[in-house]
Amino acid sequence: MLGNIALALTLTASVTGMVLYALAARGRTELTIVARRSTQLAILGMLVACGTLLYYIFNYHFEINYVYEHASRKLSKFLLFSVFYASQEGSFMLWGLWTSLIAAFLIGYARRQRYEAHVMAIFLSVLVFISIMLLAKSPFETIYAAHPGEAIKGFIPADGKGLNPSLENLWIVIHPPMLFLGFSLLAVPFAFALAGLIKRDYQGWVVTSMPWTLGAAMVLGFGVMLGGFWAYETLGWGGFWAWDPVENASLLPWLVTVAAAHSMLTQKRTGGLIRTNIALTLLAYALVLYGSFLTRSGVLGDASVHSFADPGFLAFNLLVTALGLFIIVPFGMFLWRWREMSGFAQDYKILSRETGLSIASALLGASALVVFIGTSAPLLKKKVEMGFYNNLHIPLIIVLLVVNGLSLLLKWRQSNWSEVWKKSIIALVGTAVLTICIVFLGVHDPRFIGVCAAAFFALFVNLEIGWKILSGHWRVSFDRSSPTSHDYMRRLSTALGITLILGLIGLLAGTAGDYNLFGPSIAQFWPYFAILFALLITVFVLAGYPKFIFDTKFLGAYVAHAGLAIFVIGVIAANGYTKHEIVRLPINKPVPAMGGKYTLTFRGIESAPNEHTYWIINVADKNGYAGTARPLSFMTDFNQHQAPILNPGIVKYASRDLYFTLMSSEYEGGVPRDTLGKLQEANVLGGKLKIKFINFDFPQSEKMKMMSQKPFHVKATVVATTEVKPAGDTLILGVTRNPVTDEAKEDDMLVPNTSFHVQLGQLMPDMQNPANSKVVIRYFDDQHLPPAPTEVITVETFVKPFINLVWGGILTLVLGFGFSVVRRRKEALVAIDRAERAYEKLLTSGHAKSIPDAGAMENTRNQPLLIKKKYENRA
Repeated sequence: MLGNIALALTLTASVTGMVLYALAARGRTELTIVARRSTQLAILGMLVACGTLLYYIFNYHFEINYVYEHASRKLSKFLLFSVFYASQEGSFMLWGLWTSLIAAFLIGYARRQRYEAHVMAIFLSVLVFISIMLLAKSPFETIYAAHPGEAIKGFIPADGKGLNPSLENLWIVIHPPMLFLGFSLLAVPFAFALAGLIKRDYQGWVVTSMPWTLGAAMVLGFGVMLGGFWAYETLGWGGFWAWDPVENASLLPWLVTVAAAHSMLTQKRTGGLIRTNIALTLLAYALVLYGSFLTRSGVLGDASVHSFADPGFLAFNLLVTALGLFIIVPFGMFLWRWREMSGFAQDYKILSRETGLSIASALLGASALVVFIGTSAPLLKKKVEMGFYNNLHIPLIIVLLVVNGLSLLLKWRQSNWSEVWKKSIIALVGTAVLTICIVFLGVHDPRFIGVCAAAFFALFVNLEIGWKILSGHWRVSFDRSSPTSHDYMRRLSTALGITLILGLIGLLAGTAGDYNLFGPSIAQFWPYFAILFALLITVFVLAGYPKFIFDTKFLGAYVAHAGLAIFVIGVIAANGYTKHEIVRLPINKPVPAMGGKYTLTFRGIESAPNEHTYWIINVADKNGYAGTARPLSFMTDFNQHQAPILNPGIVKYASRDLYFTLMSSEYEGGVPRDTLGKLQEANVLGGKLKIKFINFDFPQSEKMKMMSQKPFHVKATVVATTEVKPAGDTLILGVTRNPVTDEAKEDDMLVPNTSFHVQLGQLMPDMQNPANSKVVIRYFDDQHLPPAPTEVITVETFVKPFINLVWGGILTLVLGFGFSVVRRRKEALVAIDRAERAYEKLLTSGHAKSIPDAGAMENTRNQPLLIKKKYENRA
């Protein structure tokens, strides 16, 4: 099949490229061109394989086992795309796709650094591993090969099984791609660090790989956040991080990568921490593979709901082998060079920024160690509770935030206490004021007070320094010149940006942050903002427009650190002070909740396609209507309709979320009923009527209807005894039930000479032992009708204060990483340009023969090192 041929091509070409690049690194530079072409062929093979799988998915090729197991004609095109990476094989395909695309860009980047042969040989080893895994557990296996003896050759199922209902969500389209992009990006600094070890270039690799390290931290951090948000919006337990081992598997490499980013900054400035940086960079990617092993090997099957099933003997052993090789080989080389690197060790003064950054890296490493121990505990058949992680991280985060604030107040090399004290006065005063405020507001737990105080201190320090930097690097001017052909787009984007910002502010203010009202508000007011946009663009073209100039080059670290502080404050507020209550809501009856602060009213249900049911709950506070929650329940073939899948309903505000999860629904009142076993009787209606279950009739024809999911009819014989007729009347009761909708239509039987009605509500036959069969009997007196049945739902209710600080803090953290990536990328390009000019000057000098590998360099002298026109203007 085309898919397997493409995977085989990827494996063959990547192995060839890896070997040729390795030979080129040892001096056979003439092989570089061939290695490059082999790499491009491997990339093409992976792209073809991915395209083939997507074609099979979108065209419902259910003869392919992977498509049959995860796709369905009921899925939207939007969700069909996520089938591509919905399981083990698909996730490796996604990993391979990102790795291939990165390889395409990395070739040129590494070549300009004179690192191409070493880096690409290492990077291609990752693609080799992924290709082997995909061939061992192929997504292109047919149902005939996957189920020998069960699927008849030539038979193609009419439909597939579909996705797990918990995956049928917007976030599956964003979260996994972000995670795997982060994993793939981490292979780049891994390759540069190992290449630096091999080449004995212990300093140069840091500048080159820093943009990739920060980029990986940004993307992976965003992916981890999306996972938490997905859990919060979908699972219904009221939280966003449960310290699940599979969740931790993506957090571990992020923590180590952030630690590496801080220590790399120290090395770039001082030349120290060489061994630390190489070890952390190698460890970050080793943890990616360790997390892949935990997630995909089946060892966490009983410890995590997110774990994949056992992949089989071959795939399991390949995972173990790959994990071992990616640990033993890099760290073996690291230990081999250990003594050689010791000559670069430096002593740092205690009051210096490099010491602060080193301590921060150590604390992040300690956090990773805690997570590693808890995540690995299931391998030893040990269970770790959430308290293990929370209790150990509280002191770590306090120290980390304090060190973060202090390190930014320190100078490189050495500072003094008096200078630090003067710089920290504003932050300390602000911290004291806010800490006193939260104590008066009800935060009395000493641990939470300590965490918040540390977060306030870090936040004030970063905001103060960030503002000082920004105040000197931004301005607004009004350009009154006539627009040129190149200027219209800038004026258009400025008008659009102002309109969108004002619209967002108006939307948040008008809805109080309740996203349930976003749609109606946008539908009502968008014409006014369209008019505003038209007016702005007219003014900007005719009279001029404002030019906003921001230089964010130096803001990255301060924005990211401020985001971390905001995130920590949000976690303390949302998790430490969540209010929780279970409330029963009869339909259309207001019920006070949360100590009377809110009034909840269940208004009924709304049906939606695919058996989706929304339970409408109006929420009112002391000022009146506050919002509408819409918890969701739906049945699915995925679990054979055994139990409904539940999603929460959330009413969002700027300062809190009201979070509702449906627990149960039932009817109170209505026609009374009793369950009777065979030959069992019951006295009902105050002793006026006695009912005895005698027998049932469930003919084979009706059984076949039930098996075919068609409405079927059953009967039961009962004896009804009254004062009028003590001997009793024999009644044949019947009920017609629809097995698809579970709707029932009961035959109503009137007991002769009385006003008593008897109905068969349900038959529960025991075909193996009919004597154990049961029936549900309904009865009532038409002279004294029972009250109408009232629908009642039970909901679990949470108030999550300041939960938006969690999401806002992480987004700010990611934004800070983005600013840093831009800055470090520019620095790397400048370093590349300088190195290129120095290298060309060296080749034209008479000293080229005296340096190692001079012959190899002369062999490549005529090869273009970079596109000159692109960088000559920047020099």
